[in-house]
Amino acid sequence: MKKRIQKLTALLLLGAMTASLLTGCGGGNSGSSDSDSGSSSEESSGSSGGAAEVTLWHYFEHEAPDLEAIVEKYNEEQDKIHITATYVSREELMNQYTIGAVSGELPDIGMVDSPDMASYVSLGVFEDITEDVESWEDLDQFYPGPLLSCQDADGKYYGLPNNSNCLTLACNMDVLKKAGFEEPPTTWDEFREVCEKTTNAADGVYGFAMCAIGTEEGTFQLLPWICSAGGNIDSLDSPESIKGIQFLTDLVEDGLMSKEVINWQQSEAYNSFCAGKAAMLESGTWQLADIDEKINGTFEYQYALLPKDEEYSSTIGGENFGVCTGTEYRDECVDFLKYLMSAQNNADFTAAAAKLPVRKDAVSLNELFTTDERYAVFNEGMNYARARGPHAQWPTLSEAFYTAVQQSLLGEKSVEDAMKAAAATIDPIVAEDPLPEASIGGGVADDVN
Repeated sequence: MKKRIQKLTALLLLGAMTASLLTGCGGGNSGSSDSDSGSSSEESSGSSGGAAEVTLWHYFEHEAPDLEAIVEKYNEEQDKIHITATYVSREELMNQYTIGAVSGELPDIGMVDSPDMASYVSLGVFEDITEDVESWEDLDQFYPGPLLSCQDADGKYYGLPNNSNCLTLACNMDVLKKAGFEEPPTTWDEFREVCEKTTNAADGVYGFAMCAIGTEEGTFQLLPWICSAGGNIDSLDSPESIKGIQFLTDLVEDGLMSKEVINWQQSEAYNSFCAGKAAMLESGTWQLADIDEKINGTFEYQYALLPKDEEYSSTIGGENFGVCTGTEYRDECVDFLKYLMSAQNNADFTAAAAKLPVRKDAVSLNELFTTDERYAVFNEGMNYARARGPHAQWPTLSEAFYTAVQQSLLGEKSVEDAMKAAAATIDPIVAEDPLPEASIGGGVADDVN
């Protein structure tokens, strides 16, 4: 009875979530997950020659050729399975999952933003493949954080993580040095001082830019600030969580960060930084794909960990691939996922797509991850990055959180009142179904370096 109620609840939650979906966290370059084209097109073609025809849906945009290269290589190396990879916009794909959970019309393999997977598992979109992967010797090579997002509360597996990312601080070093700062800030106090001395209202330049939009994308960027102060989404009414959002609210109220951050997607905050309108940016791994092209040598930039209050913090992003319920090619799907997620393929794909590997043994297989100083910062940040969930009602938890922050930044409620109202929604949910311990502690990506 409980599972039936959970499934119905998940269906309602996901219906609401997909209706307002804008983007996932960590997808694409400056905004590859921001597509609302609603169109789909085949990325892979050719005769299957009598092989098992397996369909794979994804919402990769600039990364699509990198995925397609692996698909084509797989199809060429054997003749028993033929993978057809099809691009579907993220919004449409999530809607198709919700509809398919009822109609049964699903692909064989589907991609999903890592924090959303638990909700779709609860809805019945993805198949339990625990028996197929738990004895796979490679499983020990996956980082705990990304792998956790593919599991339910009982530890069962429904897919494999494909890529990961986290958030760090990008700094316009020309602006910082002109203001007297030779290095990026490491603490909140230093960060606040840099904001104060680099904001130039006359030129429309702010000390800091971030995304605080009312979607999961906002939650992704907001979580590090409460976690750094010692709070978390399951304790929003704590002094620590309140302190984190008060810090951001003060930046807006004092004119050090634009109030427009409540409307900005990550791509828009990124564009503001690249245009020289922000001294610092909360930046994601995927933005490394074209940051040099967008800045075009107009200023020197440097990456650093997000500044800390009590501790360093970041948030894990990335996508997973799951085996969809009802497929007649379960074994074939698992075979391809293991191939896709081999150490070398994981290294090649994530390097090409400006993402981070989800396997420890993949890091050393591409020199980009060991020689590029920017990636070194992100790899270090993964040691402090926390997972979002996994939780079957994550969309509800996330909405309560980002709604409270928006109310705070807009001055509609005091930070304390807004966070207490959000906690009133979240606390009963996590009391009945707590967040996994790994998602609320530090170091979920142990030994990332």
